[in-house]
Amino acid sequence: MLRQDASNSPEIEIDFLKKYLTYAKQKIFPRLSEEAGNALQNMYVVDRMASKEQQISRKTQGIPITVRQLEAIIRLSESIARMHLQSIVQIKHVEEAHRIFRISTMNAAASGMNNATPVMNEELQALCRKIEDAIKRRVAVGTRIAYTKLQQELLNRFSNNLAIDQAILSMVRRDEFVHHEGRKILERKR
Repeated sequence: MLRQDASNSPEIEIDFLKKYLTYAKQKIFPRLSEEAGNALQNMYVVDRMASKEQQISRKTQGIPITVRQLEAIIRLSESIARMHLQSIVQIKHVEEAHRIFRISTMNAAASGMNNATPVMNEELQALCRKIEDAIKRRVAVGTRIAYTKLQQELLNRFSNNLAIDQAILSMVRRDEFVHHEGRKILERKR
């Protein structure tokens, strides 16, 4: 199972790790404890308030904290509990999931990565609105389309890659589109 290498840090044998993961996937289905649910609720409220304050103080869009982010933290908490072979998600699992979330998402907003949108003149804004209208006519609510396919179809019609990317990004930010499969697929939500 475990063995020590030359640097004195333990190594896990691949066969043992495969068996461990298989067991965890097949036998462990963690559920939130009441305390963990309350902790999640409190963290969500605090994160939403902090995001709104950041938007007001910096006058930027920031990353909105939505139910989707809460669901991601819940799934991450359940995964951490599963890794520990525990059937109940405890507060320590929620705290670790929240820490990972803050590092990956909240720090991105704080560093301004989400504000990489170029300043657009009125002509480009009007073109983006036309592209968004074309997208809404092309992609029905509830359907999926490959990002590259949609982009290519729009390029044939509008020939401005920046405007196309901005239109799609705007729709994603407004939760009209959701990314799937590593941003390769777009799903129209509304």
